[in-house]
Amino acid sequence: MRRIIKILGWALLAGLAIALVVGLRPFIDRGAEATRPVPLEQALLPPGEAEDIRRFIDEDADAIDAFVALRGETLLMEYGVVDVPMNLASARKSVLSLLIGIAVDRGLIDLDGTLGTLGIDERRTPLTDAEKQATVEHLLQARSGIYLQSGAETIENRDGRPVRGEFPPGTHFFYNNWDFNVLGAIFEQQTGLSIGEALDAWLAVPLGMQDFHRDHVFHDRAGSDSDYRTYRIHMSARDLARIGALVAQDGVWNQTRIVSAEWIERSTTRWSTSGGPFYDGFGYSWWLNSELDAVLADGWGGQYMLVDRRRDLTLVARRDTGNSMLGFLVFSGLKAQGHPADIQAIYRRMGAISR
Repeated sequence: MRRIIKILGWALLAGLAIALVVGLRPFIDRGAEATRPVPLEQALLPPGEAEDIRRFIDEDADAIDAFVALRGETLLMEYGVVDVPMNLASARKSVLSLLIGIAVDRGLIDLDGTLGTLGIDERRTPLTDAEKQATVEHLLQARSGIYLQSGAETIENRDGRPVRGEFPPGTHFFYNNWDFNVLGAIFEQQTGLSIGEALDAWLAVPLGMQDFHRDHVFHDRAGSDSDYRTYRIHMSARDLARIGALVAQDGVWNQTRIVSAEWIERSTTRWSTSGGPFYDGFGYSWWLNSELDAVLADGWGGQYMLVDRRRDLTLVARRDTGNSMLGFLVFSGLKAQGHPADIQAIYRRMGAISR
């Protein structure tokens, strides 16, 4: 009996050691060097205005680890760990929207292509003939009419999912991660590039991103039996701000066109109305706020970007949700999430800034 107890004890310790090693394994190498980094030009806010924003972040905001403000391509203000690549969570979808726009501009992706013609299906829950009529555009709009389980979905998404077959493709807006994960698969299938490779070559290098490496994009299958994995993008606050500035400048960076103005206009058009206090519309994987006349990206935990195209202004607020499974669990259970009201409050405080 003692021998059995001893064996069980050693087995338990070994299991705990393995769990600890796995739990501490980093998702990404945060120190990996960017391909061609270029520092941002600076025209910093007046000290009084910058201090007012810092005080709001420190004393009133729910939780912000990094904040960046750009006017055009010029840095107005930065706060916190702006150079640390963090999980974008659902803000990844807005980044992919830009990559898809570049692919559309290059003739690599057809927005009218259907899932049937693209060979998209599920082995465990095959798509119906009606579901296979959903297009790439429908996925971008979250109007596919396909209501299947997916990775990285929230409880609200899971519990609020319509009955399968309730709405034909293109007729109903439902923010469903299945649509967005399949978009990632379609992008890689049609371009022949991984999302990380394309993001590096098509956006990071032209925009001079300082902290992004192609390996900061990876896939996981957690939480779903779907054939289509959740792609994860880790990016720093100052690099994400460049994405916003590209949108604010109608697809141009450093006097070079990166994505067509037509795509920027189309992708930030309101295709659906959404209820809620912070966003009232949805474009091609971008949230919209008509009161602020702003385009926004939103990710779980506190990943927010606000783009004012009229005033060429980009604001980014980030929360570090961890770079390992253990770090993620600690954040989920013990730390406060960011809140979309905070970046909108900061935007209003910066109301006097003009182009």
